[in-house]
Amino acid sequence: MSNIAHIVGVDPGLVHTGVVVLSFLPGAHEIHVDHEAVAGPNGSAVMKWIDSLDLDGDPVIFIEGYRPRSNLNTDKRMVEAVAEIKKATGGDVLLNYGVKKVVKQHLMELLGVWKFSTPTHHDDLRSAARIAVLGMLKDDELNALVTSVVRSHLQGRTWDVHR
Repeated sequence: MSNIAHIVGVDPGLVHTGVVVLSFLPGAHEIHVDHEAVAGPNGSAVMKWIDSLDLDGDPVIFIEGYRPRSNLNTDKRMVEAVAEIKKATGGDVLLNYGVKKVVKQHLMELLGVWKFSTPTHHDDLRSAARIAVLGMLKDDELNALVTSVVRSHLQGRTWDVHR
């Protein structure tokens, strides 16, 4: 993959919706990371912020899914939030079962998405980044891109991360 790839992760939340964009520039061995904490579960605000970045080409968008747990009032609101964000962005919804066992801290640090300067209610930006990486790992072409970043790092040619 030689073209720029823009990968978006979205973690819907009732207080904050975390949005993280990873832009991979394979030719330059660079990753550019942008992030935003949107107030509440606002799909149009998420898409407006993504559009404001004026990305070259269409981004691939992954949204963290939500599974109802205890018939709580928040369950219904969260299911609706995920649906709204999916409708607004056209992204793919992924459940995060076992995501912390698959997308480990070291990989997130390598990609520049472990720590963020913007505080959120439930570490929403890290969750958004983690769902973006999970989506990449599940896609053959994007998995090859992650593999390229890791392989370069292991060979002593770590990609530059710009925030």
